[in-house]
Amino acid sequence: MPYFTVIIPSYNRGHIIVRAIESVLNQTYSDFEIIVVDDGSIDDTRTVISLQNDPRISYFFQQNKGVCTARNLGALQAKGDYLVFLDSDDYVAKEWLMDFYHAISEKAPAIVRCRKADENIIDNNSYQGFLAGSFAIRKEVFYKVGMYDENLHYGENTELKWRIDFGKYTTIIINKQNLFYDATFSLGGGNKENKIRFFYYVIEKHQTYFNKNTFLSQLLYQVTGVTCFQLGRVKEGMRLLWLGYLKNPLKLKALGRVIFYSFKLLNFKRT
Repeated sequence: MPYFTVIIPSYNRGHIIVRAIESVLNQTYSDFEIIVVDDGSIDDTRTVISLQNDPRISYFFQQNKGVCTARNLGALQAKGDYLVFLDSDDYVAKEWLMDFYHAISEKAPAIVRCRKADENIIDNNSYQGFLAGSFAIRKEVFYKVGMYDENLHYGENTELKWRIDFGKYTTIIINKQNLFYDATFSLGGGNKENKIRFFYYVIEKHQTYFNKNTFLSQLLYQVTGVTCFQLGRVKEGMRLLWLGYLKNPLKLKALGRVIFYSFKLLNFKRT
């Protein structure tokens, strides 16, 4: 059985996925399998994968259901002890799996993380650095926390990280930039509507958590409020900014956001 299973979901990425696959095949650590989950592509993805002559690569096709469903399908087919997710438009350094392996061999953590290129040093509470390709997770832990939430089309790694935090699983940080993240083909992350839907969904799903974590709750409310403003939903945005401020009224930066956007609202009404 392989030690790692690298799961690569893909949707119409036949033109770029080989870069991701080859970066895995060129690893200095070789005990792995690659599972490519084609999320209903209508391009030449199937043909491109069939030309990869390596027995460690498996290909699965599903009707288009989203990246979370594709990742979960790959996880359910995995034979490895640890799962590593890699997006089809990203790629990794040659020591990516070897560094994960060394960290796991030393302390047997549930999760081991690395950095993406040009990322500042992350700590164990950082959510921005928790991206597909930046972590390896023990397979049974991934199952136990509930896998990826298939209702999400944005922020799914962040929400998974929260559930990992709830379980207080051991995590090791590798201070190496082993993930090369390419935002060129990103879809869900740039969709402001998805960001707003993410907010309303997770605020309800993890209500108890956010009631305790007023800092993160305040930040989510206010960031979503700003996003609403950007979409012209000014009343909704103002309401969220105020609700966020009230989560922790001693934070002057949060009050500053409310004041700034209050002036913007006044100017909006005048026009």
